[in-house]
Amino acid sequence: MSENPFYRRQADQHFDQARRRAAWEKMSAWLAGQDQSLLPFEAIRAELKQQHPLYRGVRQIPLANIVGSMGRYQDFTRSFLPLNDSMRERWVKVESLAIAHGWLPIEVYQVGDVYFVRDGNHRVAIAHQMGYDTIEAHVWEFPGEIPIGPQDSLDEVLLRLGERNFLDKTHLDQLRPDHSILFTLPGQYTELLAQIRDLREKLALIDGREIPYEEAVEGWYEMIYLPTVLIIRESGLLDDFPGRTEADLFVWLSLNREQLSQLYGDGSLEEWAAVLASRHKEGGLKRVARQVRRLLGRQEPPPLEGL
Repeated sequence: MSENPFYRRQADQHFDQARRRAAWEKMSAWLAGQDQSLLPFEAIRAELKQQHPLYRGVRQIPLANIVGSMGRYQDFTRSFLPLNDSMRERWVKVESLAIAHGWLPIEVYQVGDVYFVRDGNHRVAIAHQMGYDTIEAHVWEFPGEIPIGPQDSLDEVLLRLGERNFLDKTHLDQLRPDHSILFTLPGQYTELLAQIRDLREKLALIDGREIPYEEAVEGWYEMIYLPTVLIIRESGLLDDFPGRTEADLFVWLSLNREQLSQLYGDGSLEEWAAVLASRHKEGGLKRVARQVRRLLGRQEPPPLEGL
């Protein structure tokens, strides 16, 4: 199928315009401290309860609700503007053929009210550039998942999924409705689940019987989590870490057991929290606060050398 030279030139100009807009959008997002990246579907799918989507047929879907991609999320901005010049030839070919002959429906996964491109990223990008509001798509839906909005960041989505999965497994919201475990970084709930699992195994060895999971959850909350968090809460330690939560600091203590034991000797999370709280009250925590603040901003904290 041959391509019309006029359509190719027009598509080439459209690509140049889209690249300029992408550069401007990227700079504006950086200045505003916003993330305009597409959401990676693989990271979100790993947290979904339902792993087998249902085919919903061919539909017209809003372009504004397409927020991510399967495998191509690094190639476009959130509004599907191209991020590198190597995409030019593919863009020109797809657009020129689409103008002359139309295009086939794209393929998407639906989670909540948003969509992730399975096939057809360039078609979505070109449809945006041409001012379309909708695009025809084969839709595979993951039903019963949490609501996701078009403006949600990856961290917001993963935090919501992580909390949902944690509560589905532990029922802590039913066992302790006032638990108030909230994180500002995704991935932290896995540490809590690991602690519950370890405590359950230890209690089984001590008691010589299998411990019901909910009993282990309550034991973990009463014996490990709550005493440590009460020290963090009552000491005012969080004042040194604006924007973070007591749960953030609890997991930070948990992930740095080895370094804390080297600094302060063997102890429990509760005891280490008490040491930090004591230094905070004595006014000698400024250097610790700077270090911990940096560490809380990273997914995997580095060693606590120099505290």
